Amino acid sequence: MGFLGRIKRGFGRGRTPEEQFTDDFVATINRLPGIAKITRTDGFGIDVRRVGETGAHSIFLGNLFAEVKHLSPAERKEAVRQFVAAMFAQPDEPESWEAAAPRLRPVLRTASYAQAGQVGGITVASRPALRHLVEMIVIDHEHRMSLVNSDSLDEWGVTFDEAYRRGAQNLMVEGTHLARLDNGVFAVASEDTYESSRLVVPGWLAGLGEEVGIQPVAVVPSRDMMLIADERDEAAVLWMLDEGLKIFADHPRWLSPVPYKADEDGDIVAWQPVQGSMAHAAVRLAERTLETFEYREQRNRMEKLFRQAGEDLEIADYEVGTGPDGTARSMTTWPQGRDALLPYADDILFPAAGGAFRVAWSTAMEVLTTEWEEALTTPPRRRTLKWPDEQALAKLRAQSSGV
Repeated sequence: MGFLGRIKRGFGRGRTPEEQFTDDFVATINRLPGIAKITRTDGFGIDVRRVGETGAHSIFLGNLFAEVKHLSPAERKEAVRQFVAAMFAQPDEPESWEAAAPRLRPVLRTASYAQAGQVGGITVASRPALRHLVEMIVIDHEHRMSLVNSDSLDEWGVTFDEAYRRGAQNLMVEGTHLARLDNGVFAVASEDTYESSRLVVPGWLAGLGEEVGIQPVAVVPSRDMMLIADERDEAAVLWMLDEGLKIFADHPRWLSPVPYKADEDGDIVAWQPVQGSMAHAAVRLAERTLETFEYREQRNRMEKLFRQAGEDLEIADYEVGTGPDGTARSMTTWPQGRDALLPYADDILFPAAGGAFRVAWSTAMEVLTTEWEEALTTPPRRRTLKWPDEQALAKLRAQSSGV
């Protein structure tokens, strides 16, 4: 069963997936010896106090839930068991910079993953890296990794940049093993769970190109995978993009199917092939597929918050189809009769009286002014304020591209 199909499986009826997951997590911890008390906390978390301890261990469940919710019940149960065993087998987090520094590593995560951690009083340290991706820092343990939060950086007396640079240095000391596939594509095969992290180590991709003698383009479809091809080898690039999209769509720890390269300064940017080429069509699909996943995660998170707040605001879908030129094209719908948050898309569908029609987003931006406004969300959205009047609808319909 594919990735989207797995989302629909499992979790108990009559309870939210988060509540059921918390129940299962608590039951797993209760089976450990020496557990004195478990308290559920606001913000999708629990406090665990062990026998003989005065303080409690606070555990935020949101990020783990995001990682395992797509798995089967049996796979999810085993993942929770391993997480709990690793957590309670490890000593406390390092309290000083001297203790933490050798264990730091950089990681690349989706923006939705980072936002899932910004609740329950926990502020995970992160910064924007690429579209829909952020850089974070983790403490590397023998069987797990833990995210560094802003409070820890303050306690250590270092900035995010300082900690990130040290983490990157630590990762580079360990080296990188590459495997070359039969079709000329390279795969990072270090098997250290930091395969994708190397993409955002300053200078790494550019240096790899010089070492191997290629103009590297890379995709990181999951956290533990990076594929690299020479941008001059069209067949290898197309295979990499197709394979990356398949892995991304069916991996529980998906990251990005979009290709990246190093610019003249060595900074990582999204790669843009020649317009009209086969690679151009594949990249458009990869970009819009990533948008689909990120907007879906955002919608699920916001709908839950709105239900809790009793706010009636529609979170409009982001849909991907095929445009007139045969390439991927995205669309959202401006609902009539209620306010909504619209995702940025190629087109907007207006279900107006007299027949629905669609226009390019850029056209709507030119015609509509007071009908909507920018919303402070990530990914970006615009909030509708009122349905366009007949004059505005007429202008939009005149520039319609059909339904």
